[in-house]
Amino acid sequence: MGEIVCLTFVKGLDPAAALLRMGGYADSLRVREAAEIGEVMDSFEGGYPRMAAALDLGAWSLVLEPDGFSGADDSLLRVVSRGTETVSVLRHDYASAAFAYAVDGEIVAGFEPGRPEAPAHLQPLLAEVGLRVPSGEGDDTWTDAVARALLLAQRITGVTVPPDPFEADLLSAQIEPWFVVPASPGDLLYGSDPPAGSLVAAVEAASPDRQRAVAVAEVRRQATALGLADTPGLADVLRAAATGTAGPISADSPLGTHVRTWLTATTRAGDSLNSNRHAMTAAERTHAYALGWFTAALRGVLNPDPQKAALAALRPLTSNIAALTDPAVRAAVIHALTT
Repeated sequence: MGEIVCLTFVKGLDPAAALLRMGGYADSLRVREAAEIGEVMDSFEGGYPRMAAALDLGAWSLVLEPDGFSGADDSLLRVVSRGTETVSVLRHDYASAAFAYAVDGEIVAGFEPGRPEAPAHLQPLLAEVGLRVPSGEGDDTWTDAVARALLLAQRITGVTVPPDPFEADLLSAQIEPWFVVPASPGDLLYGSDPPAGSLVAAVEAASPDRQRAVAVAEVRRQATALGLADTPGLADVLRAAATGTAGPISADSPLGTHVRTWLTATTRAGDSLNSNRHAMTAAERTHAYALGWFTAALRGVLNPDPQKAALAALRPLTSNIAALTDPAVRAAVIHALTT
């Protein structure tokens, strides 16, 4: 299935529901051939979208991500497993492979297949499929660890992956976890070095009310700087965020359709560097990256935890994008948090 592929087993959901639970766009759901899925993913115009396909294995559905790894993210697995179970196996020949098992929103096992660590009740299954910690430097048991992790997933789920799952046409969709997963730790401002350190210290010293007010004001400022202030639905969402009552943004809402455009622009800017670098000007790419910083701040400011909302909203102030950051703005934000 390729050098990078993620397989996510989801119990009790049909293929369409499993794709939607993983952030699939409802309007992108349809049956596609494997070649068509690849063509969609390689499209500069489409923004190199993340695609996933799903098949029915009976009691479980299997979601396949060619060249993808969303299913290996613990935050997404917690969302997908609410009220059910999920098992994920990631093959990634250029980074780290991964195995995870989640039940009703909690990760009950997670490890790198080459160095498995699992709770006691799973140890017999690990022994059964031959997953074990290497005994020394000369032990090459890690070489087939991903295959053994897939065997473990099949033992847990009781289903079997077809030898060539892409042989038949499969229901597929563009997936975007942004709409179903809360702000990740990587979206939050952190660190002790300037300029992050002074901002983090100011946030941590502020009251919850001040944290929330400054967070919302900063996201409004970013929207204005990027020419997005009049986006339909944005003002309403930020008013709700100011009171801590904002819910997630729906992908098919008026605001959600704009967020989808912003996310696509960011992905296009990054992925085109590998194969179509000259299709965008430097200014276009910088603006697209700015949209990425903004969408992370926007999702973060919706967090019911005011400190996390502030740390997400202020993170663009540490970027190198002139439209988002300025020493005078950082000073004003610190003043607003500490006075």
